[in-house]
Amino acid sequence: MTIQLDPAVLAALANVLPKDAKKSRDGLAAGEHEIDTEITLAIKGKVNVSADEEYTPTVKVPLKVTLALFTRYSGVTGPAAMKALTKAMTEALAIEKMTGPDKKNALKAIGEIADLEAAEAQLDAALFELPKANRVGKVNVKAAVEVVAAGSVVLVEGEAAEDEADEEGVA
Repeated sequence: MTIQLDPAVLAALANVLPKDAKKSRDGLAAGEHEIDTEITLAIKGKVNVSADEEYTPTVKVPLKVTLALFTRYSGVTGPAAMKALTKAMTEALAIEKMTGPDKKNALKAIGEIADLEAAEAQLDAALFELPKANRVGKVNVKAAVEVVAAGSVVLVEGEAAEDEADEEGVA
């Protein structure tokens, strides 16, 4: 069944409820929980939807295929190019793990032997040539969701509801 609610209301719920659910996870015991409840919610706030935008999907570029093609297009220098690229990636990963002055000094040392700004500009120019993709606009929600009324009991498998137990005379 599809819930027929206003898309802005659903966006607000999708934004707020996962945060509340994560906070309440510790109060949920292991096991299967049957639920049969009706809830009335009060939702107040704003949903701001940005326009769709064009972008260069660099994160979606398949790394292994790209590197294989890079080696192929490098011709006879392919093995040397791949060795240099592997060395650069290894060093970049090591620098990324560094913190504070160590990282700053490592980047400074690289800057002394290579013009990082020029290399980044060259890379940005190459990435600009990649095919563009569209992504839907971001949804920014500033809303509060309040439970106004809840009308049922959640049972953990093997447990009886308190009101059922009271009716049977069980404490």
